[in-house]
Amino acid sequence: MRISLPLVVAIGLALGTSAVAQAEKVGVAAAVAPDARSRSGNAPLQVVRLGDNVVRDQRFQTDAKGVVQVLLVDGSSFTIGPRSSLVIDHFVYDPDKGTARLAGSMSRGVMRFIGGAASKSADGVTVKTPVGVAGIRGGILGLCVDDAPAGCAGSARGDFEFGIGATFAPNQGTPVALHQPGASFASNGMGATLLPVMGVPVDPAAALPAAPAGSQPTGGLDAQPNHMAGFSGGPMAPELGVPGVDPLLALLVLPTAAPATSVGQSLIETGIEQRPPVDPVDPVDPVDPVDPVDPVDPVDPVDPVDPVDPVDPVDPVDPVDPVDPVDPVDPVDPVDPVDPVDPAPTRTFSGSLQGFAGGLGGGSPLQPGSAEFQFDPDGGTVTARIAPRTWEGAAFTGSGDYLHDLSYGVTTGEGDAQVVGDSNALCDCDYLSWGQWSADVAANGTTYSAQDGYWIIGQLTPLAELPTDVIASYAGTAIGSVSDNGVVTSGVTGDFTATVDFGSGTGSLQIANFDGRSFGDNALNLDQLMSGMPDGAFSGSLGMDANSGFYGEYSAGFASDGTDPAAAMLGTFWGSDGSWSASGVFAGDKTGDAPPNGL
Repeated sequence: MRISLPLVVAIGLALGTSAVAQAEKVGVAAAVAPDARSRSGNAPLQVVRLGDNVVRDQRFQTDAKGVVQVLLVDGSSFTIGPRSSLVIDHFVYDPDKGTARLAGSMSRGVMRFIGGAASKSADGVTVKTPVGVAGIRGGILGLCVDDAPAGCAGSARGDFEFGIGATFAPNQGTPVALHQPGASFASNGMGATLLPVMGVPVDPAAALPAAPAGSQPTGGLDAQPNHMAGFSGGPMAPELGVPGVDPLLALLVLPTAAPATSVGQSLIETGIEQRPPVDPVDPVDPVDPVDPVDPVDPVDPVDPVDPVDPVDPVDPVDPVDPVDPVDPVDPVDPVDPVDPVDPAPTRTFSGSLQGFAGGLGGGSPLQPGSAEFQFDPDGGTVTARIAPRTWEGAAFTGSGDYLHDLSYGVTTGEGDAQVVGDSNALCDCDYLSWGQWSADVAANGTTYSAQDGYWIIGQLTPLAELPTDVIASYAGTAIGSVSDNGVVTSGVTGDFTATVDFGSGTGSLQIANFDGRSFGDNALNLDQLMSGMPDGAFSGSLGMDANSGFYGEYSAGFASDGTDPAAAMLGTFWGSDGSWSASGVFAGDKTGDAPPNGL
């Protein structure tokens, strides 16, 4: 299911960049369907009407038949659907600098946000929900919060339609980032999951009751547009602190935050009244040619010295300067900041990066597997191969786009593997990369399945090239999926630590506070290898206490940062104690090292 709100009468206010908005007034109600109400502070709820001013700390509330669009002075807009409640908590706009910040709270319902000046800076727009906080950067985001008819009861779901990107930080768990149009997330507050694109857009207009037979439109969202394009007809722009702005001129400023194909048919096509040109009367002025009577003064030629002055006509070159007033067209250039490609992260990955992968198959964990991604930064492409050990040599493979280090992935008819976000979410190691995957691969006369899986990759160092004269410590984060009595939760995190004596090839590894459980290996051995894993990988068993019934395995290795061949430790794990099982990946950067025996 996708979240899609209709763009109702998307006509902006013509606000000059030198104008300063009156105190507290931050926008206007641009379009309203019946049963939409609002209030400021503790004031009673009032029916929202076209052209109403919008102030900070104002709550908009709709029932099953209400829809309202709020247009802010920076060009941002909220289209709020039925059964919804949204508060504008904070809004600051500096028109001279073209900067703004916007914060809102949404407790339920559906809405569609189109970014203005506020969304052009990082953290410029945030929307708080009961299960986490959504951030929008230079784009369009549909959001569904705790609305059963829209399919998001007790949770939040976001659909990124256009722009630089969007994020969602759940109350617990790791944030997710959306960079590709069509990407979606879902969260119940205990983590967040990236979703494949599917379903049919939700149209809030379709949720409104049909008008009775024979009734006439009354304005708002379901009315036919008049020559004022859905506004009440009052001088709305001066009310917001822009004296002398013609309301008809105000109708000409349209939002430019999204392509025309995503904003729908604008009502401005029927919103401007055509008037016959009055100026053609001016041609009557040709009567002036009667002045040729003046040529009777030919006696003046006695002053031929004056004709020397024709040198002055050279000065008419100066009138060319009026071209400079054309420069005011340059203010249109602020549209350029919408091009988020320039500030995007660069492509630093090249060639082969190897690592590990795990996942759940039918609710049970898969044994540790290998992952390899091939990057072509010049061609902007990436290929992937993920092979769990239990798949008997079968693997999920495919190729896709490599936009930059935080936006790449592979999608085929068999499955999907996408980078999740910044590797620093696991440790201080931006030379690593990790993400999620799922697949159904037909091979060997059967179908191998993996769901809610994770992978992690880096520049693995062969075991023979590791140092032999230090004892190193590592610390970071483990992330994965948990199946508890058949209920699967993704984005579960825990603490990862390890100590390795490279001289003896021994050490210990621990994963703590992972869904309330802690487990590890106090007999880590770099010489314990596992078939089917990449060069530089070693394996071991995970346990808790002797009476817990828990058992698991891990496979790990060390990655280079270009200087230190063992700068980070990364790997995959699985574990089970009956009705509870888990699978995931971990990574930690080096927190210290010392010679053996203190030498």
